[in-house]
Amino acid sequence: MLAVGFGMAFYALAGNTEAAVTGICSNCHTMHNSQGGTFMGRDATPDGNLLTGGCVGCHTGTNFGGTDVVPYVYQTTEPDYGADGTTGDTLAGGNFYWVADGGGDIDNKGHNVVGLSGVDTIGKEPPGWDADWYANGQVGTWGTAQLTCDGANGCHGEHTTAGVSGAHHATDTTIDGSTVGKSFRMLKGILGKEDPDWEWVPTATEHNQYKGAIRTSDTTNPTETISYSCAECHGKFHGGAGTDGVADATFASVWIRHPTDFDMNNVSGEYGYYNVDNSYSVVAPVASADVSAVKDTVLEGAGDAIVTCISCHRAHGTKWDDLLRWEYTMNAGGGASTAGCFICHTTKDTG
Repeated sequence: MLAVGFGMAFYALAGNTEAAVTGICSNCHTMHNSQGGTFMGRDATPDGNLLTGGCVGCHTGTNFGGTDVVPYVYQTTEPDYGADGTTGDTLAGGNFYWVADGGGDIDNKGHNVVGLSGVDTIGKEPPGWDADWYANGQVGTWGTAQLTCDGANGCHGEHTTAGVSGAHHATDTTIDGSTVGKSFRMLKGILGKEDPDWEWVPTATEHNQYKGAIRTSDTTNPTETISYSCAECHGKFHGGAGTDGVADATFASVWIRHPTDFDMNNVSGEYGYYNVDNSYSVVAPVASADVSAVKDTVLEGAGDAIVTCISCHRAHGTKWDDLLRWEYTMNAGGGASTAGCFICHTTKDTG
């Protein structure tokens, strides 16, 4: 379907995420889309910016470790995900394999991106869609549009026809959100600290440091957090209390949806024993208000243990339903408090 070798070559040239792409131009671009009568593109139709392949054409391949890990979105053989994606060959975003070729109820396994998957059975409008969440640029209306990687109906880049145009050549040693290239993982306006190998076998000292905020109400919505990026399409899921979880004056129990951009330092009890000893968990990662450095221990001060959407989900997809990092059908009372939901909800797992 797609040129695996191309994706590998492209990112081998990149070296790591904290520099602009360098290397042979023809690995990515073609001047006339023809050579010796042969079509040079890797997609069915020509791509903009003289690219030989669009997002899907480039971001595919097999991970092989080290700093040259390919940040794939799809591969033709099933990835090694393990129980929670922290071993094997799955990266921080997960993998689109299960929504493209995974078999069974694939629509629950990942985001249905055009070019990788058909339209989700629930339709094209994202669940929890709220057209008012547009501070980082209006996400396009849905209608007949399907989710794309970037652009008006995509996650990465500008929510315009520009998409991620030119951003691969930007120097991103400073992540300040001012441009697509200087935003966390090319999510325009979002901040964070990027792991150089896209969380290839992550540890407490080597992982993405996600940007979070200490919210005190559902109406305070800082636009630079990783959860806000999700909320641009799933805005109604960004609130936790009240009648609809969208614009409530308070930010407290009783929850009707799981809170996001919520600092666990603000509550006591079970959350004070995150991951048993407060060491950073790559199974259920938390965000921080300060992303200048990777945290290996949390709950040491305000804003270092913030719940996000991706504390529980992976952005691209997983082998589990609802893009969850782990299987949802977990049994309470095992006593370990180091798996899935129980990493935060520690007392729920006491025997």
